[in-house]
Amino acid sequence: MGFEDKRIAIVGGGLGGMSFLNAALYTGLKNVQLYEQAPQFGQVGAGVSITSNANRILDTFGLKESMTRNSSGQLPAYMEYHNYKTGEYVGQIEEFSEPPTRLLHRAHLLDSLKERIPESRLSLGKHLKTVDRNTAAGSAPYTLHFQDGSSTDADIVIGCDGIKSNVRRDMGLGDDPNYSGQVVYRGFVDYKDLPTETAQLLRRTVNFRGPKRHILILPIGNKDTQTDRAAVIGFMSEPIESWDTEGWMARSDIDSLHEHVRDWCPAVQDIIAGLKKGSPDDKMLKQALYVRDPLEKWYEMKADGQKDAGIILLGDSAHSTLPHQGQGTCMAIESGIALATVLRHWKGDSLEDAFKFYQNLRKPRTDRVTKTSYEAGKLASSDSPDQLDSTFNPDALMERMKWIMEYNVLEDLRIKGADVLDFQDSRL
Repeated sequence: MGFEDKRIAIVGGGLGGMSFLNAALYTGLKNVQLYEQAPQFGQVGAGVSITSNANRILDTFGLKESMTRNSSGQLPAYMEYHNYKTGEYVGQIEEFSEPPTRLLHRAHLLDSLKERIPESRLSLGKHLKTVDRNTAAGSAPYTLHFQDGSSTDADIVIGCDGIKSNVRRDMGLGDDPNYSGQVVYRGFVDYKDLPTETAQLLRRTVNFRGPKRHILILPIGNKDTQTDRAAVIGFMSEPIESWDTEGWMARSDIDSLHEHVRDWCPAVQDIIAGLKKGSPDDKMLKQALYVRDPLEKWYEMKADGQKDAGIILLGDSAHSTLPHQGQGTCMAIESGIALATVLRHWKGDSLEDAFKFYQNLRKPRTDRVTKTSYEAGKLASSDSPDQLDSTFNPDALMERMKWIMEYNVLEDLRIKGADVLDFQDSRL
C-alpha cells in the first residue's frame, strides 16, 4: 500500500532535507514539498567528506557525475597522520571501499542535491513557527505556520531542521545540548598561498594530532574546475566560559587558532599564514561543538488515532553527532533513503508501524555512530599525541571505522524489510 499519495512536508533545506527530498522523488512519493527558512540556498559552509556508505546512495540517485565534477579525485589514502611538532609521517588509513570518499565544499554538494529537484518542490523563506494538530472533521491532520504569515497542510511532517530543530521543539523535545569540550575553527587555504612542499602535502587528507587538539586538512575540489582548496578544520579544547557569543557559530581571529599551535611544525605555521593571506579581515569561522543525547523515540502520531498521519525527525534533529568520523551528513543520506523507501513501499496501512520499523532499522546504527564519534574525537586529541598505542594506530583505526563505510543501507532494507516492504515496482 504505502503512503505515496500523502502530503509530506519536509522542514529544513540543508543537506539532510535535500537528501530526503531526492530519496522521496526517486522512490516515487508523489506529494512532497520542502520548506527552508533561508530566502535562498547560500554558498556558506565548510568542506565536507562523503564516504562510500553515502556515495552508494547518491550514485543510485544518478548524482555521481555531478558529485565528482567538483570533488577531489582518488586520494592516496583515506587519512594520513603526522606528528604535530616535527611534521613527521606517522601512518595512514587506507580507503575502505568503493565508491571512494569524495571531498568537496558544502555548497557544491548542495548544488548536486538540487540538480534533479524541480523548483516547484522548494519553498524558500519559510521559517517554521508552529505546527497545529487539527481535530476538526474534514481538516488536514497538520497545519504548519511560518513566520511570514503563510501556512500549509500536511499528512506527514519530516523534521530535517538540524540540532536546533523547531520541529523537535514543537514535539516537546526541548532537552539541552551537551558541550563537547571542543570548538572547531574552519577556513580555507588556496594552494598558491602555500610553499610548494606544504601544498603538495596538503593535497592529501592530513591529520596533525596534538595534545588535546588536532588539525585536519581536507583537500576539497579539483584543479579541472578550479575548486581545489585545502579545507582547514582545527579541533581545539577550550572551556565554554571562553565563548563570547550567544550563538554556536561566530567569526574569530585567526590568531585565536594560532595561539593553540604556535609551537607546532612548519607545515602548520604555513597553514596559519595561508589562512591569513586568504582572509581580508584576518578572521575565520569558529563553532562550539555541541551534541544531544540520542532520543528514545523519533516520532509522534496523531492523538486521535488516525493511522496515516504523524511527525518524524531525520538527521541531526534526531541523531546529531560530532564530526570526528565525518558521518553527520552521511547518516542523514542513509536515513533519507531508508525513510523514503519505507513510506513508499510499506505493505500495511499503519504509519506508526512504518515509523517503528524505520526507527528500529536506523537507531542502533546512528546511536553507535554518535558514541564512536565522541570516542574518535578523544583519540584524535589525545593526552599523549606522540605515541601510537593499541587504540590509536592505523590498523586499529581502520577496524574501528570499516563497519561504517562498508554498510549498505539498501541491502539492509531488503533483508530486514522482506516481510513488510513490497519492492515489486521499486527502482532500488
